[in-house]
Amino acid sequence: MKKFVLIIVVVLGLVLSACAQPTEPPPPPEQASPEEPTQAPLPTATLPPPTDTPVPTETPIPSETPIPSLTPYAGASRIVFSSNRGDDPNVLGLYILDTETLEVIPLETGLEANLFPKWSPDGNQVLFTRPGVWNLYTIYANGSDLAQITDFRSANADWSPDGAQIVFQSDHQNEPTDVPDVYVIDVSGENMVELIDLPDVPDFSPRWSPDGSQILFISGRTGNYEIFLMNADGSDPVQVTDSEAPIFNAVWSPDGSRIAFPYVQGQSTDIFIIDKDGSMESAVQLMADEFADDSPAWSPDGEKIVFRSDRNGNIDLWMINVDGTGLVQLTNDEYYDDFPDWGP
Repeated sequence: MKKFVLIIVVVLGLVLSACAQPTEPPPPPEQASPEEPTQAPLPTATLPPPTDTPVPTETPIPSETPIPSLTPYAGASRIVFSSNRGDDPNVLGLYILDTETLEVIPLETGLEANLFPKWSPDGNQVLFTRPGVWNLYTIYANGSDLAQITDFRSANADWSPDGAQIVFQSDHQNEPTDVPDVYVIDVSGENMVELIDLPDVPDFSPRWSPDGSQILFISGRTGNYEIFLMNADGSDPVQVTDSEAPIFNAVWSPDGSRIAFPYVQGQSTDIFIIDKDGSMESAVQLMADEFADDSPAWSPDGEKIVFRSDRNGNIDLWMINVDGTGLVQLTNDEYYDDFPDWGP
């Protein structure tokens, strides 16, 4: 238990010190007067109270056949994640899980500590953040060709659908304020563009839509951390959620029609799925219990969600169908496993 508590504290401290984007939900920001958005958000529905019975959703649209990639499980269903299962229990490295055999192998980067891994669209590379220096890197999934993308404070990045660009959060132009904004940069590390320039408002956790037309992000511009969408060039930000509790991360479904996100309710955190327009009629609450479920990621076919949870007394990876059925534990050991991403 001491090791578990230590890892939680280490991860929270690293992420909070880097870009003001916590891995565990902290209390809502205590601001007497919320910042005004640069553009008024559209009206949104309010997140409903929890329900024990998930609302049925339409059948997900299957994705294309997975592209074989350079991993020990080429063409298999793979999840990359961060874990402290290496030699030093205080350091999070990268690992690849085969969802069929549940075998876990390390992805050796040669760097100490690796967070927020994201598969490239072709399944050949992994984008990740190195805490401490807070730089972005890519590496091929067979452990070759490590490449540094940024040399300034940056984190929590995602690929464009064509794999040519990266969207990420950074506070490097706002110091000493240390409030993250959203940027785009070529994978080569060139042609950086700031999409959002609100120095006093946190904007973070950007995720590119599957069709490349929009970017999802979290913003504190209305006084609470909510999900927003904007065009890929940073224009026309639109508020999606209007919730009582803060939201810290969210992810697109593979077909771009829905969004999954963790939502704090009292002492627990549950995962919800909503339509991209914020409509609550088709909302699904995957679990309704006392546990902390976070870091959701979709399967390539849009039928399942992988997430991390403490429901077995330790932070492990779990999998569930998008209708809230078929809960399965994927990792079951004494290690800390977090930030999963399902490979194409």
